[in-house]
Amino acid sequence: MNTVESKSINRAWYWLALVPLVLGASRALMKYMWWAAMHSSLYGLPAETRRLREADANADFNWWMLMGLAVTATIIAAMLIPPFKSQSLPSSVKGVTRFVLAALLVMGLILLATAGMSATGYFVQ
Repeated sequence: MNTVESKSINRAWYWLALVPLVLGASRALMKYMWWAAMHSSLYGLPAETRRLREADANADFNWWMLMGLAVTATIIAAMLIPPFKSQSLPSSVKGVTRFVLAALLVMGLILLATAGMSATGYFVQ
């Protein structure tokens, strides 16, 4: 197998891995926002302490799920961005730039997928 074919196959697998990570992170973001809103609405009501603890635990779980999926998606997206060919920039600047671009790409995709899920009512199901 040619190295060019091998790289394109690897890139396809990275793209296939990135899509479910972004969709999962979008779902975790929506669930986090739901449970955070539930927590804030129940805060200060003594009769609802059990539901408050449940909302707090669910919001915390979904927050860390969102962070884990987003960081994993950012690492994969950074691998998908081709290295910069500039000779004048130090390699550390190139690496940090690739990571920042990947983080922006993943955040934008997560927000776009979240807006799409919210608009279609996917989260309501």
